[in-house]
Amino acid sequence: MLHWNLYNTTIFVGAIGLLCLVLYHIFTRKISDQTTRYFFWFVVLTAIAILQYISFDIGFSRKFKAIMLFFFPFEFLAPVIFTAFTCSYLQNEALFQKYKYYLLIPFIVFFLIYTVVKINVFVDYTILSRKTVSNIRMEWNENLALLFTFIIEVWNYNIIKNYEKSLGELSYQVVIRKTKWLKNIYITLILLSIFWLLTLLYIKIDDNVGGNDTYYPLWIAYLVCYYIFFIKSITHLENIQKERNAEEKTFNLSGLDELFEPETIKILKQNQSQVIAILSYFATSLFDKNKTKEVLWDILENCISRLQLEDCVLYLLDTKRMVLQQEAAFGNKKEATFEIYKPKEIPVGKGIVGSVAKTGNYELIKDTSKDKRYIIDDKVRLSELAVPIFIEDTLVGVLDAEHSERNFFTENHLCLFQLIAKLTENKLLQLQQQKKGLHIADDNLYYKKICVLMEEEKRYRDPEIKLATLSKEINISANYLSQLINTLSGHNFSDFVNSYRIEEIKAKLLHPAFAEYPVLSIGLEAGFNSKSAFYNSFKKHTGMSPTVFREKHP
Repeated sequence: MLHWNLYNTTIFVGAIGLLCLVLYHIFTRKISDQTTRYFFWFVVLTAIAILQYISFDIGFSRKFKAIMLFFFPFEFLAPVIFTAFTCSYLQNEALFQKYKYYLLIPFIVFFLIYTVVKINVFVDYTILSRKTVSNIRMEWNENLALLFTFIIEVWNYNIIKNYEKSLGELSYQVVIRKTKWLKNIYITLILLSIFWLLTLLYIKIDDNVGGNDTYYPLWIAYLVCYYIFFIKSITHLENIQKERNAEEKTFNLSGLDELFEPETIKILKQNQSQVIAILSYFATSLFDKNKTKEVLWDILENCISRLQLEDCVLYLLDTKRMVLQQEAAFGNKKEATFEIYKPKEIPVGKGIVGSVAKTGNYELIKDTSKDKRYIIDDKVRLSELAVPIFIEDTLVGVLDAEHSERNFFTENHLCLFQLIAKLTENKLLQLQQQKKGLHIADDNLYYKKICVLMEEEKRYRDPEIKLATLSKEINISANYLSQLINTLSGHNFSDFVNSYRIEEIKAKLLHPAFAEYPVLSIGLEAGFNSKSAFYNSFKKHTGMSPTVFREKHP
């Protein structure tokens, strides 16, 4: 006989409704992006898991044993799909691909256990007793599912934090905007897991409490939250996809499709957040540096450092002596600014680095202890990645990294190193051209257009203004626009934009109409996206803080 009441009926209808709603969107709408698919299936699996639990409470499984055939441990699969969604949302699907089989182990184990239980039910419990089956379902399954959920949630938290660290060049507000929606979901899931844990403890502590009735508030809370998740996700994920499509266009316009093989492009797109950060760095930060040594050190300190490596050295080729000289370093080899601890020279053809210089091909060594070519630098390390650097098909150097762990470097590292090597080539070629002389007239038409955009349209008020966006708008390359700004204004792009912001801020600080207006508000309205960026730039341009400036000019 079926056991119906107001609560389990509400939960059953709610779960069916949620399941049908999400499946309708999945099968009737063309969902092109993987992120949305992951999220929708995550909601589907959770709805099915609730339906399985509530069917036990209602009595479907006792009356209709055939239903048991369709029962699976979805509570172990849903956290895995959420991890896939997190990685996809943060554009780091390679991380999920690396660990997905390990994450699926609990689901596979309990899938096999469920299979034994199903057979046992159909043979009238001749394999396992009813008590054992009940313990598997109510004790082992639930306790381990909760533990696994907590572990996955901690791991997802680390994924989010590492993503935020990778955006270190962006302001705090911009970083928060990129992760706020995801973190809200994450925090809600943490609270639901705590609610789940408290429910279990309540049952354990109070002997008078038992049965599925205790779970009704928990299941209702899950359903309410997942309805909200789904409704909010439709608009948000569509907007995210539009942003990614825009980034995709920028990504292709950068010329990478012409520089790398399709397989390399595919891997770079899987690590798009890191790629965009690297492209952004080369597009802006390096253009005010005009000395080779300064450029190489800056690349390692501010670009290679984003990849969280232990040790990296950039070698340049001495063509007269045919040796590779250590010119810049990140990690233990760095002794001081522009100084390397006990710099080494490696003859072309010797060691792994020398072999790369001789052949012009990269080397990815998973275990250096098995490679006789390996040359110890400051200490023994077990993995090495070396990528050649060319200028117009002539080898000029090698970018080399080592790590203490075996099998540390992956195809992802290789592709990112190849990207950095190619961008380094472009920068070194630019320096060569500058030495030959690049004439830019003071009345340059493009420079005047940029000044008009700043002075008349106040484009500097946009806190996310980018060199690439402006160069596309006036139909010139970002490289050439940067050189224009450097040559004619005497500032790099960032300082050029900030100079307009500072002038507006100074005018408002001196104007009586803004006497009671907060200093920070004036700075943010002028285009700065953080207090620290505003104060640092103002002091750089005026020699004093905005507060002191206002006090000195009452």
